[in-house]
Amino acid sequence: MVVYAEERSCTTQFELGELYYQGGDKTCDYRQAHHWYKNAAINGSRRAQHRLAAMYARGHGVTQDFPRAYAWCKVAVFLNSRRAKRKLDIIESKMSFQQLRRGRWLAQEYYDKFITHRSK
Repeated sequence: MVVYAEERSCTTQFELGELYYQGGDKTCDYRQAHHWYKNAAINGSRRAQHRLAAMYARGHGVTQDFPRAYAWCKVAVFLNSRRAKRKLDIIESKMSFQQLRRGRWLAQEYYDKFITHRSK
């Protein structure tokens, strides 16, 4: 199933991330959730971008990283996610000036690399 999922839509990849993230005691696997959310986020899923931001903000399955949380959230905001806009304000309030600067730089890099590249 995993081999085929790599080739599937961002919706399928997001749903796999959801299964791993919210799977309960026996199937909850944040590392796998991160993998699938990231694939979906790279392929343009606003929901996956928002979930990745939450994982980085909370440190679920990854090292807590506010600049990355901000960046993925900002990309989702670029794609008109209202939920991500609310989350972005919360994340930004927890960041230092340097972290915010790094987060803005990463957001532009992710947008240019994953979103603008796809639309060409």
